[in-house]
Amino acid sequence: MKLKIRRRQFGKLVLASAATTAIINLADKSFAQNSNTVVYGAKLTDKDKNKAKDQESTDVANTTPAINVTALDVVTLQQVSSTEVPSTTVDNPNTATESVKKALYTEPTERITGFTSLSDGSFVFVVVGSSQKGNYTKLLITDSKKLDKKPKSKKISGFKKTNNTIEAVVGTKDDKLICIVSETGGTPPFKFALIDPQNGKVSYESDLALPELFPSRRYSNLAQSPIDGKYYLTTMNSEGITQLAQLDVDNKSIITGKGKIIELSPLTFDNQTLANDLFSLAFSLLGDLYAVGKLKSEQTRYLFNVDLKNAKMKRLTEFSVEKITFPRS
Repeated sequence: MKLKIRRRQFGKLVLASAATTAIINLADKSFAQNSNTVVYGAKLTDKDKNKAKDQESTDVANTTPAINVTALDVVTLQQVSSTEVPSTTVDNPNTATESVKKALYTEPTERITGFTSLSDGSFVFVVVGSSQKGNYTKLLITDSKKLDKKPKSKKISGFKKTNNTIEAVVGTKDDKLICIVSETGGTPPFKFALIDPQNGKVSYESDLALPELFPSRRYSNLAQSPIDGKYYLTTMNSEGITQLAQLDVDNKSIITGKGKIIELSPLTFDNQTLANDLFSLAFSLLGDLYAVGKLKSEQTRYLFNVDLKNAKMKRLTEFSVEKITFPRS
């Protein structure tokens, strides 16, 4: 009799163990799925916004500000985490940059102009520091799973003109860094270029045959679809209309031998054209396009979902960040 009871008990234990294992596996699978829907937003920490005003020009040239990175699940719209990437100094302080002293006094300022990810799990930030001595663009690379560790940082050099700045960046599938360079500190004209993450050098020539850009238009917010590998960006004309556009590097122009910019639909929200440019654009690993922007009558920044077919934007939640990206691993 005792033996039968023990067998029954053993059977119950086996069933309970199997059920527990199934629950754990289901939870793990659910977590894996949710990890594909977590977007990371970057902004300067409040203390560094205030600190920038007191920095000397040499600090702006050779140091990077602390950056707050917030993770948000785009399905539940709940914050997952918030981590500070610490301030650091560049490892190439002696590298000469193409900067020139400004005629009028300028308080030191910092801004994040690029945020993207690489296949090895790294996050890449681009920060522009401005001071009386000129503009300085800096590259930061950090492990997306160890954001509180000091990042690697380099001053970016190799621009064709003085006071050029990088205003957008995207890490490609093969880990190239395509960027948009402004020749006048954030305003047109713009040019495409590549950044070498090993030395921080900008290169304007590549096998991608990146196209020339119209000098009177604003170009920004690079993103690459993980589904078909196509590149997208935003462009704004002189009338202030912001359009979604595609960078086509596969079908090159017969005349120039370079890729093309294909303008798509104007970005709209509630059937109204967007009155200002977006702050950022990024694809999830599932191929959905997201953006950070604000509406004409508001100062609040929101996370939007963007329909690639018609450029219609759907507001999801408030998200007070400057740039967004999705991790690739």
